[in-house]
Amino acid sequence: MQVVFDVVDLLQLHEIWGRRPIVTAFARLERRPPQDTYSSDFSVDWLLPRLVHLRQSAIWRNNHKHRDDDPAQTPLGDFPQDCLHILYPEAKSPRQARQVLFTSAYNRFIVTRYQGTVTQTTLLLRTLAQVRQAESSHFLGADALPISGGEDWIPADLTDDIRSLDTRYQSDQPGTPAAYVIADDFWMLLTKVDDVVVQAAVDLFCAASDSSCREMCTQQLQEMITVARTWYRSPSVVGLCYQVM
Repeated sequence: MQVVFDVVDLLQLHEIWGRRPIVTAFARLERRPPQDTYSSDFSVDWLLPRLVHLRQSAIWRNNHKHRDDDPAQTPLGDFPQDCLHILYPEAKSPRQARQVLFTSAYNRFIVTRYQGTVTQTTLLLRTLAQVRQAESSHFLGADALPISGGEDWIPADLTDDIRSLDTRYQSDQPGTPAAYVIADDFWMLLTKVDDVVVQAAVDLFCAASDSSCREMCTQQLQEMITVARTWYRSPSVVGLCYQVM
């Protein structure tokens, strides 16, 4: 299992996903580079003929909420799932079509990211707290992952989409694991860390291990520090934590 710490511009994501017409959203997303190579492309030229087909379909005409609307003027977040399936017939299900589309849009608003195994990451964070002689409960939860902060950072109409980034999340089971906002206090564990502290944490963590352990742990700590400092310097972004298979 992998854990992900993202610093993401949720305000811009919310604007594109929940407010702008799909054509406008695609035009803007098409110009933004994705964080990974698995994201869907956002090509307006690809989209337009599919919107024409959707407007003429029985599914759209029978939709009481949208049948009098122009699909091209409908925000991405407002598209009924069965209508998204017409745009993406290759998807296994309408739900998967929405998830892929949202994740692809989300990936274009990630400012920086850390990803590592849950076991390695949590042990490193505990070790860093020990080296800094800090009470770990001020920064970490019982699972040694970042403590959670206020959910008011996530717009209400993005909540379920954000939560579903965590592949363990089941929307029909309230309380299941899900993506969450990282508390400001967690980042303080990392933002003021210098090379001396990093070296001390690596020495303690790796002990008698070989040089490969030291290299890997140093890199991982530096990556987490970079993410924390990026969050600290950018008051308009949000830190998110979630787990993926």
